[in-house]
Amino acid sequence: MTAMEALRKNAHFLISGFVSAIVVLGLMRWSSGAPLFQPQSDFGLLLGAVLVTGFVVFKDMRSSNGKHTS
Repeated sequence: MTAMEALRKNAHFLISGFVSAIVVLGLMRWSSGAPLFQPQSDFGLLLGAVLVTGFVVFKDMRSSNGKHTS
């Protein structure tokens, strides 16, 4: 399994998780009156999203053990 196949397989899970995290964060910031865009903390969230995506793809590729799916 390639990285692109793993991304396609897990796209729904990853997108729904990231969107829900952004919505919750936006609501929390909006309700507290904080600025909605905070570059330093938002960059940390972006790095976290990349790490989660990398972990999911790596785990999926490793569990396939070189088996090709069609």
